[in-house]
Amino acid sequence: MKRSELEQKYPDLTFEEIGPDEGWDEDPVGYCFVIEAVPFRRQVRATAMVDDLPRLALTGDSVGLRKLLVDWDINRDHLAYLAYELGRAEMAVRHDLPFLQE
Repeated sequence: MKRSELEQKYPDLTFEEIGPDEGWDEDPVGYCFVIEAVPFRRQVRATAMVDDLPRLALTGDSVGLRKLLVDWDINRDHLAYLAYELGRAEMAVRHDLPFLQE
Protein backbone atom coordinates (compact mmCIF):
# COMPACT_ATOMS: atom_id res chain seq x y z
CA MET A 1 0.00 0.00 0.00
CA LYS A 2 1.33 3.44 -0.91
CA ARG A 3 1.42 6.44 1.41
CA SER A 4 -1.08 8.36 -0.75
CA GLU A 5 -3.55 5.46 -0.47
CA LEU A 6 -3.14 5.41 3.31
CA GLU A 7 -3.73 9.17 3.54
CA GLN A 8 -6.96 8.87 1.53
CA LYS A 9 -8.26 5.90 3.49
CA TYR A 10 -7.37 7.33 6.93
CA PRO A 11 -7.93 11.11 6.77
CA ASP A 12 -8.02 11.37 10.59
CA LEU A 13 -4.36 10.28 10.83
CA THR A 14 -1.25 12.35 10.17
CA PHE A 15 1.46 10.74 8.04
CA GLU A 16 5.07 11.83 8.23
CA GLU A 17 7.71 10.34 5.95
CA ILE A 18 10.98 9.84 7.82
CA GLY A 19 14.36 9.21 6.29
CA PRO A 20 15.76 9.82 2.83
CA ASP A 21 14.14 6.87 1.09
CA GLU A 22 11.30 8.38 -0.96
CA GLY A 23 10.54 5.00 -2.51
CA TRP A 24 9.47 3.56 0.84
CA ASP A 25 7.84 0.19 0.43
CA GLU A 26 6.37 -2.17 2.97
CA ASP A 27 8.74 -5.03 3.72
CA PRO A 28 6.69 -7.99 4.98
CA VAL A 29 9.71 -9.50 6.74
CA GLY A 30 11.94 -6.81 8.21
CA TYR A 31 9.54 -4.32 9.78
CA CYS A 32 8.14 -3.45 13.19
CA PHE A 33 6.26 -0.60 14.84
CA VAL A 34 7.33 1.65 17.68
CA ILE A 35 4.41 2.99 19.71
CA GLU A 36 4.62 6.35 21.48
CA ALA A 37 2.26 8.47 23.58
CA VAL A 38 2.17 12.15 22.64
CA PRO A 39 0.38 13.62 25.66
CA PHE A 40 0.78 17.30 24.80
CA ARG A 41 -1.11 16.66 21.52
CA ARG A 42 -3.48 14.13 23.14
CA GLN A 43 -2.52 11.60 20.45
CA VAL A 44 -0.70 8.32 19.94
CA ARG A 45 2.05 7.71 17.37
CA ALA A 46 3.12 4.52 15.60
CA THR A 47 6.38 4.61 13.65
CA ALA A 48 6.94 1.94 11.01
CA MET A 49 10.55 0.76 11.19
CA VAL A 50 11.97 -1.05 8.15
CA ASP A 51 15.33 -2.76 8.58
CA ASP A 52 15.78 -0.89 11.92
CA LEU A 53 15.30 2.54 10.30
CA PRO A 54 12.23 4.75 10.86
CA ARG A 55 10.29 5.19 7.62
CA LEU A 56 6.75 6.40 8.32
CA ALA A 57 5.24 7.94 11.45
CA LEU A 58 1.47 7.68 11.87
CA THR A 59 -0.14 9.99 14.42
CA GLY A 60 -3.75 10.15 15.60
CA ASP A 61 -6.07 8.55 18.08
CA SER A 62 -5.47 4.96 19.12
CA VAL A 63 -8.68 3.73 17.45
CA GLY A 64 -7.67 5.10 14.04
CA LEU A 65 -4.18 3.65 14.37
CA ARG A 66 -5.57 0.26 15.37
CA LYS A 67 -7.87 0.24 12.32
CA LEU A 68 -4.94 1.03 10.05
CA LEU A 69 -2.79 -1.70 11.62
CA VAL A 70 -5.60 -4.25 11.20
CA ASP A 71 -5.69 -3.37 7.48
CA TRP A 72 -1.88 -3.60 7.33
CA ASP A 73 -2.30 -7.40 7.22
CA ILE A 74 0.27 -8.25 9.86
CA ASN A 75 0.16 -11.52 11.75
CA ARG A 76 -2.28 -11.88 14.64
CA ASP A 77 0.38 -12.14 17.37
CA HIS A 78 2.06 -8.91 16.28
CA LEU A 79 -1.32 -7.20 15.94
CA ALA A 80 -2.37 -8.31 19.43
CA TYR A 81 0.85 -6.92 20.87
CA LEU A 82 0.40 -3.60 19.01
CA ALA A 83 -3.23 -3.30 20.16
CA TYR A 84 -2.05 -3.85 23.74
CA GLU A 85 0.63 -1.16 23.40
CA LEU A 86 -1.81 1.25 21.73
CA GLY A 87 -4.17 0.77 24.68
CA ARG A 88 -1.39 1.48 27.15
CA ALA A 89 -0.34 4.58 25.20
CA GLU A 90 -3.97 5.79 25.11
CA MET A 91 -4.22 5.46 28.90
CA ALA A 92 -0.95 7.38 29.29
CA VAL A 93 -2.34 10.18 27.11
CA ARG A 94 -5.69 10.30 28.94
CA HIS A 95 -4.12 10.37 32.40
CA ASP A 96 -0.98 12.34 31.51
CA LEU A 97 1.30 9.48 32.59
CA PRO A 98 4.72 8.44 31.28
CA PHE A 99 4.72 5.68 28.67
CA LEU A 100 7.45 3.28 27.62
CA GLN A 101 6.74 0.51 25.12
CA GLU A 102 7.40 -2.94 26.58
